[in-house]
Amino acid sequence: MENSHKSDKRIFPSIAAARLAFCAAAAGASLLAFAAKRHGADGIEKYDPRMAAAEASGKGLEWIDGRDLPLEGKAFPDTSHWYDRLPANVSGNVNAGVRKMKHHTAGMQFRFSTDSKRLCFKWTPLFKSLAMDHMPATGASGIDVYRFDGETGKWVYVKTGRIGKAAEGSLEIPWIPGAPCLVNLPLYNGIKKFSLGVEKGSSVKPLPPRKSGIAKPVVFYGTSITHGGCASRPGMSFVNIVGRELDVPVVNLGFSGSGVMEYEMSEHLAAIDASCYVLDCLWNMGSLKGTPKKGRNVEENYEKFIRNLRAKRPGVPIVMAGMCDVYGGGENAKDVFVRNLFAKLKAEGWKDLILLPKAGMYTGCEGTVDGVHPNDWGMMSMAKAYGGAVAEALRSGKGAGK
Repeated sequence: MENSHKSDKRIFPSIAAARLAFCAAAAGASLLAFAAKRHGADGIEKYDPRMAAAEASGKGLEWIDGRDLPLEGKAFPDTSHWYDRLPANVSGNVNAGVRKMKHHTAGMQFRFSTDSKRLCFKWTPLFKSLAMDHMPATGASGIDVYRFDGETGKWVYVKTGRIGKAAEGSLEIPWIPGAPCLVNLPLYNGIKKFSLGVEKGSSVKPLPPRKSGIAKPVVFYGTSITHGGCASRPGMSFVNIVGRELDVPVVNLGFSGSGVMEYEMSEHLAAIDASCYVLDCLWNMGSLKGTPKKGRNVEENYEKFIRNLRAKRPGVPIVMAGMCDVYGGGENAKDVFVRNLFAKLKAEGWKDLILLPKAGMYTGCEGTVDGVHPNDWGMMSMAKAYGGAVAEALRSGKGAGK
């Protein structure tokens, strides 16, 4: 299987000892001109070369396989493909959507530092479909890069890796030697192959422990919104924003149309040594008191799921999220069920349990692309709400994330 990859001996066990060869790339203006010419005279690129995606030449580069880079967001070692989000043993008791979309790399990110003055990335997506009619290829199948600014203590956006053909995407950028680098992987596609190039004689090192002190991931389980739909680029997924803003590792188990709280999924979540769990499945579920969905109703699935999760991971905080609504509607039957279940569990003495109501998830009515899925503005609004709930959960859980 693909997952039997053996680490590059040049890089592991000590990534810091890696010595990697790489030659300088063509200047950005030349790449833009080349890309514009390549796309032909029929496109916008004829009139505005900056609308063309710059391509990395790759000439003379010696590449590092992505499987040898420090990767976060991959919670299971026993996967069918290296970049899968769930283990190979996910059974037919879990719906087909999850079994298909576990290959998507939502929430996965490379984090490292290097003394190279240039970085070059190449990746081959797992699936040929690069975009949706309401989500661009940059978000679904592209990557984006952030640099940590020591003066502000914040991650700063640098560049997006665009992709126009399923064969390969590429990105080449100048770099500040020694600066920490974060590379977010595609939200709605998988990775067949990923490679990084650095200048000759440069080293690549994993980043030191976070200043937040949180080493265990915050695990998000939910729907298409959690999955990342419909952010313009991976870094704008609210899950990734929360990770950057709170300085915590994240695992994204959002599955578009398919987060329905099967009991087996509680077993998979419990297998992750998490600092906090966030449950955000209401959009995909039904209600016996509203619109029922066979095998997917909150009354049938939710309580069994959360009780098993708490039994397997006592003391780990859990956030129970309401069903976001950009139009500011009141509680529906599923929201009421979650609120009542929260009160019931608290009355039983449950601690480290946080309720995140739908109110405040969106600020204003301009936060979606279609009335449901957040645009970037909506994602930032969601990140503020979820980030606040996660921060509260981590404070209540005390040492759970260490």
